[in-house]
Amino acid sequence: MNLPILNTLASLVQDQKVAVPSDPTAEGTYWFPVQASTLAEKSDWTFYYIYWVSAFFTALIVAAMVFMAIRYRYRKGVWEGEASPGHSWTLEITWSIIPFLLTIVMWWSGFKSYMYSDTVPPDAYTIQVTAQQWSWEFEYPNGAKTYKELHLPVDTDVTFVMKSKDVIHGFWIPAFRVKKDVVPGRYTKTWAHPTMEGQYTLFCTEYCGTNHSQMMVQVTVEDQDSFDKWVAAQADPSAGLTDVEYGKQIWSQQCIACHSNDGSVVIGPSWKGTWGTEREFEDGSSAIMDENYILNSIVDPNSQLVKGYPPAMPPYKDLSQDQVDGLIAYIKSLGN
Repeated sequence: MNLPILNTLASLVQDQKVAVPSDPTAEGTYWFPVQASTLAEKSDWTFYYIYWVSAFFTALIVAAMVFMAIRYRYRKGVWEGEASPGHSWTLEITWSIIPFLLTIVMWWSGFKSYMYSDTVPPDAYTIQVTAQQWSWEFEYPNGAKTYKELHLPVDTDVTFVMKSKDVIHGFWIPAFRVKKDVVPGRYTKTWAHPTMEGQYTLFCTEYCGTNHSQMMVQVTVEDQDSFDKWVAAQADPSAGLTDVEYGKQIWSQQCIACHSNDGSVVIGPSWKGTWGTEREFEDGSSAIMDENYILNSIVDPNSQLVKGYPPAMPPYKDLSQDQVDGLIAYIKSLGN
């Protein structure tokens, strides 16, 4: 089995213990993590209803099989079977009507849960979500952007407007019971109403490449005042940082999955000791790593594909000039 898939399965198991709700008495079950949104209770009820109906009839059918196997077993000296019962309208109506009513409840409960989860409140707080190999970007209404964490206000409707820069990703917060595919070339939406303060985990549920299993984000649900202060502080992420410090912050948020800072090879070339060196490309040409080379590698990476590396990097045309300057300063600081 593919190692990233194994890592994801291990992460799902660990996630049962990752959630740290503010209510110490709240906990998950064998099947699910803690119920931390309004959708969770509705979704879980449908699951448990189907589960217990299935368990009951499984036990009933198995018990009937065992009884009949014993009651009608072969016995020495008994050559003729007992007379078969005739047609029974009562029996046929009973075993038709009861399953019909049970499945109608299943359908109605599932339909209501689906419509509830798929109907986005018109006045919800909106967060723009961008997925790419292999990270998430969250943009808040005040312009603040985060990558390694997602903060949400408790008891508030929150809409996620999502898009992908490359392949299909899956936006999934188990504690909220929220899951929606993020598809390139279009916007998809989902929403949640968090009901419990605490820390949870967001996963990507679509296998999107080598580091798929690392697309995990900490989700923090907090009171409105704490959230307002936090999101205001994120509006200027470079405040109080030097260009090198700001560049390192951007690297740790968006670039670390593909580019190391210690000489080790990940998906793309390491940045350590590369400033001012000559870079050889797949088409046979070369260039010196300077400011213009870095800028071009950010906005049009496939035009200068370093020899020996795959074309895995998407263009980052939405980076601000301050962000580009920070990355240049950080790469310079790593020596040559």
